[in-house]
Amino acid sequence: MPTAFEISARAVHRAATVLTEHLQDGLPFRELRPLIHRAEPSLVTDWAALGPLVKTDIDKNLSYTATALTKAGWLSRANRKWRLTGLGRQALVDYPDPVTFLAEATTRYGHWRTRRGSFDAAAKILSELPDERWISVEDLAGEFDVDAEALAACFQGTRPDGWHLALSDEGEAGPDLLLPPVDIDAWRRLLERDELLDEGSSLDVVRGRSDARLTAEELTALVLGEEAGQESVPQRPRRVWVIRGRAQDGASLIKTLWREQGVVTLSADRLPALAQGTGPQRVRKVVDEAYSGATSTRRDRQAEELYTFLSRIQEGDIVVCTDGPHAYLGVVRGPAVYSTPIDDAAHFTRSVDWRNLGKPLDFIRDLPAELTARVADGDARIVDVSEFAARLEPLVGSEPDRSAPAPDIKAELPDVTKELADRLTLSDSGWLQDAVELLRGKPQLIFHGPPGTGKTFTALALARHLTGGSPSNVRLVQFHPAYSYEDFFEGFRPRTPKKSASDSMLPEREGPASTGIVFDLVKGPLRRLADTAEERPAEVFVLVIDEINRGNLAKVFGEMYFLLEYRKEFVHLLYGSDEGRGFRLPPNLYIIGTMNTVDRTVALMDAAMRRRFSFLELHPDETPLKGLLSSWLDANSLPQLGAQLLDELNRRIAAGPGADRDFRVGHSYLMQSIAQGGDRALDLLWRTQIIPLLTEHHYGESIDIQETYGLDAIRKHLGISPSPRPSASLSTPSAEDA
Repeated sequence: MPTAFEISARAVHRAATVLTEHLQDGLPFRELRPLIHRAEPSLVTDWAALGPLVKTDIDKNLSYTATALTKAGWLSRANRKWRLTGLGRQALVDYPDPVTFLAEATTRYGHWRTRRGSFDAAAKILSELPDERWISVEDLAGEFDVDAEALAACFQGTRPDGWHLALSDEGEAGPDLLLPPVDIDAWRRLLERDELLDEGSSLDVVRGRSDARLTAEELTALVLGEEAGQESVPQRPRRVWVIRGRAQDGASLIKTLWREQGVVTLSADRLPALAQGTGPQRVRKVVDEAYSGATSTRRDRQAEELYTFLSRIQEGDIVVCTDGPHAYLGVVRGPAVYSTPIDDAAHFTRSVDWRNLGKPLDFIRDLPAELTARVADGDARIVDVSEFAARLEPLVGSEPDRSAPAPDIKAELPDVTKELADRLTLSDSGWLQDAVELLRGKPQLIFHGPPGTGKTFTALALARHLTGGSPSNVRLVQFHPAYSYEDFFEGFRPRTPKKSASDSMLPEREGPASTGIVFDLVKGPLRRLADTAEERPAEVFVLVIDEINRGNLAKVFGEMYFLLEYRKEFVHLLYGSDEGRGFRLPPNLYIIGTMNTVDRTVALMDAAMRRRFSFLELHPDETPLKGLLSSWLDANSLPQLGAQLLDELNRRIAAGPGADRDFRVGHSYLMQSIAQGGDRALDLLWRTQIIPLLTEHHYGESIDIQETYGLDAIRKHLGISPSPRPSASLSTPSAEDA
């Protein structure tokens, strides 16, 4: 049964989709609601099936849920009309899955909620601007310490008084908001009404008068006047930190000092006293002086950890401390202070309110599975895992709720449909369902068989079915002997940097350096698709590898060998692009390979690779291909000549010297020829493809290829008169044709 979140996601996603057809004027909710239910009739019944778990009807829930889209800037509900913004239209493209769509909106809403006071104060400033003045949204965001893009997007959704007065530094209206023409026109009219429209504005670019911009000093004065006597602006969004600590004797500090004194500490050995909020340059200088004999890499890490402990960690953040399989959670309650020596060693200390010292959580069972990858680097003392904040916040209550973390969103492979089997003209749809079941058990599968059996066609059709027909969720690559790990996963690629106009005026440098070649770490198809799949866990992604056996698989896959078999594990990547966090092949990424067994059989594959893939054969004499060509000819009202010729050809191959079942010829050879031109195309096919293929197969053997496998010989055996050869005038273009 779907969860309340999944049903809410479907409802709000459907609402946004319906609104794409009403971008100009939007719709009142009373008109939008029936359109949603008409397009998604199961919403009401699915919501009712939740029973006492919900206390509102689906329409009220939709109204509540849409608040997240409004704060994200995807939806505007001004004047009682729901309108999709330009950002909302793009969000439908970026997050086509309803669950992912709502999850992303909820994340953005969470950012707004944690800084609500700042957002509200910034909106109030807009309503207090002097007449004929506008303000830079970057200045406004900086004054209230919020993200400028998030603030501009929020103004698009909430439309506070004076929203149109927040422009870019250059005075442009909404340059990053993907404004549709209707919004550009509205912005132009408002600026023109307030006598702020720049004379250089065009149809596509609307600007405010440069002389009307509010200066940063004027803004600060305005803010100070507004905030006198008010509460301080809320702090930035809550972050989560994994902090490790060991005493000099190797004992876990959470069992001793941290537990007893309610703190977390960071060693200050050789370091002077530094204050809370010390900047990164000062921290790096101190670390370089104190540890001048250490490697640059070590000093980089120590400086980053010290700066994080002093300045990035703030009161209210969540701390996770691990001790073997146990996890302890706490909330930071004080600033960083330089403590007197503890056990003859100085420390920086922060007060922490530990929440579960008596009942530690199980690090694997109770915490998000992805979090284990982020702490895989045993040398890291402080790790930022703030992406898990929403899932860990319920666990820092007075009594941790172990059931609080939301369950992992899992992509589900759909069963095979009759439409798919009919489209592939397969005699047994159960074979396709077997392929799906194999992928559910092991997410790697190879279709193998003789040439012309439709392996790649079938793999792509199945991949598109599994991904719901989303083009961005399927990727095709083809292996070859020169293909490498750097091509497939990631590697360095040379690039000539673009020169600016000023560069062209400089004298050319002599020597090798004048080439200006730089090397970029470029992601290959597997890495790109894996990263996308990790970001969208509710969707299925399929990588189709054509001719997988033509590559040096050990060279191409590298450390992916391990991840193919252990999808829940993480590894550190060859070029370090995981930044110590670890990389995995997400469980919603599936791999379908194709393999021509004439070139190289399954038995010749690397044993480790064979163990990591399931194998399904596509052979002309076996289900589901047996009789496929005949069925296809019937379905297209074509004579059975092609099927008779193929059956006789394969019978002769099977009865010939050195019979090899992998040299049978597949149906796709004849399908293309029959569709293109009947007898003439068949004759051309036989002479240019089938005969050369079998000549190579019988190389060195005393066999008359034409007499055994020639088209005329087979026709004669079947009692079918050979077709007349096309005349030269038909086959050779004339000078006029050329």
